[in-house]
Amino acid sequence: MSTKFINYRIGIRNLLDTLGKEHPKYLYAVNFESQLSENLHDVEAYGDNENYRTIRNKIIYQINQLALQTIQKTFNELSKPAPIQIKPNSPSYQETIWQEFQEPEMSFVSPGSFIMGSPPVLDPDAFDDEYPLHIVDLKGFYIATTTVTNLQYAIFILQAGHNPPNYWQNSVPSKTIHNHPVVDISWYDAVKFCNWLTELTEKPYRLPTEAEWEKAARGVNAQLFPWGNKYEDNYANTREYQLNKTVAVDEFPKAKSPYDVINMAGNVYEWTSSLWGSTMQKPQFHYPYTPNDGREIFDAPSDTLRIIRGGAFSRQKRYARCACRDKLLPKSHRSNVGFRLVLSV
Repeated sequence: MSTKFINYRIGIRNLLDTLGKEHPKYLYAVNFESQLSENLHDVEAYGDNENYRTIRNKIIYQINQLALQTIQKTFNELSKPAPIQIKPNSPSYQETIWQEFQEPEMSFVSPGSFIMGSPPVLDPDAFDDEYPLHIVDLKGFYIATTTVTNLQYAIFILQAGHNPPNYWQNSVPSKTIHNHPVVDISWYDAVKFCNWLTELTEKPYRLPTEAEWEKAARGVNAQLFPWGNKYEDNYANTREYQLNKTVAVDEFPKAKSPYDVINMAGNVYEWTSSLWGSTMQKPQFHYPYTPNDGREIFDAPSDTLRIIRGGAFSRQKRYARCACRDKLLPKSHRSNVGFRLVLSV
């Protein structure tokens, strides 16, 4: 899924901010913003076509001419400016973060059935809550190719006024971890980020169900790891990798899933929307996975555990298997738990 639409929004916002309300051409820019927003809304609702592209190109040409005439910059420069060195606490920090921000890249998971679960007879590392092996049919959906990064989360913090993770220095992430997964965030934090990005982009971002997560990780044929049935030492950031901290979200490109999704084994656990139940020992919601049996209730009590998936840098490879289910209270913050986004079709 292209990131250019959010760049268009950033570009027109930068033009408006630079002109200021007192500028004689400000209302022209406001008019172009309205036209562009309407076009992008139609495209995201009904799909792009030649007519929409023709209209959009005309609007962008007019915006570009206005930007050149007023501030001597092109619309492309406003949308994708050259990277600027981050200086935490500097007045330009918010502007700089916006310039580096990109909407998550998404991969399409086609509709249809897949094999969910992993019984001990086929997988000696399987836990009791992973069986019976069963067929689950899902609608098509988009899933982010990587987990949400510290940089992407920083925009949310700045715009929504949300509390930053504790490990950030001076409430901003270090430049060295911009492309690492954001961690130390609760399930509620992740949901708030989804809601914020939905409002920003007018796309219904949300957390994946555990069934969606598992299909995106292993494909339709029940392979044990995203890349196949054999664990590969240099394909995942698990305890065996002996790094004991996060790596960049695109660190293991060869280890992608059948749907070209990266880092679904190790690095950090990922929140899902699915419920485990109220006790740690046994799940309240057993297999087979049935989405309408209460396990996908959004406003469940805060003492009901939610499913996390994927394993982490601090856990053995057994927990990085595609079928492995783990759980955590939604209000919990952990240094090895992040999240990934999905979009319904």
